[in-house]
Amino acid sequence: MAEPTSIGKYRIERELGRGASGVVYLALDGFRGRRVAIKQLHAHLLADPVQAHRHRRQMRNEAALAARLRHPHIVRLLDADEEADPPYLVLEYVQGRPLSDFAAPDALLPVAQVLDIAFKCGHALEYAQRQGLVHRDIKPANILLTDDGEVKLVDFGAALAVRSEATQLAGLVGTPSYMSPEQVREEPLTHHSDMFSLAVVVYELLTGRRPFDGETDYATLYRISNDAPTPPSLLRASLPTALDQWLLRALAKPAHQRYATWGDWTDALTALNQSLPRQRSQDTETERFTRLRALPFFADFHDVALWELMRLGNWRRLPHGTVLMRENTPGDSFCVIIEGHVTVSRQNWNLSTLGPGVTLGEMTYLRPDNKLRTATAVAESEVLVLKVRNPALREASEDLQSRFDKAFIKLLVGRLIATNEQLAEWDLVTVPSSDKG
Repeated sequence: MAEPTSIGKYRIERELGRGASGVVYLALDGFRGRRVAIKQLHAHLLADPVQAHRHRRQMRNEAALAARLRHPHIVRLLDADEEADPPYLVLEYVQGRPLSDFAAPDALLPVAQVLDIAFKCGHALEYAQRQGLVHRDIKPANILLTDDGEVKLVDFGAALAVRSEATQLAGLVGTPSYMSPEQVREEPLTHHSDMFSLAVVVYELLTGRRPFDGETDYATLYRISNDAPTPPSLLRASLPTALDQWLLRALAKPAHQRYATWGDWTDALTALNQSLPRQRSQDTETERFTRLRALPFFADFHDVALWELMRLGNWRRLPHGTVLMRENTPGDSFCVIIEGHVTVSRQNWNLSTLGPGVTLGEMTYLRPDNKLRTATAVAESEVLVLKVRNPALREASEDLQSRFDKAFIKLLVGRLIATNEQLAEWDLVTVPSSDKG
């Protein structure tokens, strides 16, 4: 279908995006000389009279609710025509990007900025709560990050007016991955439901992973109701445990175990933000990514997998003489040497000296039933290593696990070949002269 040149009194400039229910256009309000965003319902949804009534009612509901909202972090409704064919809403135009653009491992925002977003969204949802509203569809695509770093909540089409007598959308409303347990059970909702959904968004912005995703929507809903989320610091080693505690409380299954009010949410965030160490610059992260990209061990890892690994592991610079791991002691991690050299020995016999791009201690990952180290590793010079906890890798994406499995197998085969060649050379040297032909 061709893009319209105008909708009502608004001149269409271009399409901004589209979803299952409608399309959003950038348009010019010639009378006021400003750009606006027009959300227009898909025409094909009006073909069936029953569905047309439902969709028009949903848009009318969104218009009625959004008209009540005046908050710096909520997109304003400017105009509406619910009787048009198809109906449309005219909204404040926000020049920016949805948070879904920053939810992949290779595109994560700085931790401090994520917490600032969580703080501002908390204030916006507290305001909505005072208006008697529960958003019901908090997700990254419904939160915009403006070009100057501000935050705007959008799409109150699924919102619930808890103090209204009007007929509203019933049933399972929202997006499965971000639903609260009480949404899944179709129970009465309060602000605690939006709090849970916002915590899922924050978790995803920090780790690049959603905490409850399953292979199907049904599996996801089951996990929301029954599974405990993995602590985010296990997926991004630089995150402090205090952040785990804050986020996991907001993700508690029973609503009463979450923060009692949005004020408690923002107060806890403020205290957490003040306790965080100064964050590394993006330049430093870029330099580290470049170093990993250059190592032959990671030749078959695509960029997204490397960004996930960077946040999964813990970077450590260690002085000469540091014992990285000791023979016959338990271990539950492995290291990738980034800089420097490490001497490996067994029973006081030096086996080899390893340099950048080689892993240490991977056997405890490959053989989880036997966590004893088989050798001692000592830094022969100052070294920079990336330490990865085995449980963290087991909780990582299947793609990252698969690439490590292949890289480990390739590494072990190379070591086996090298050992066999050394044994062959040793046999030649030790054969008695009478046996040499």
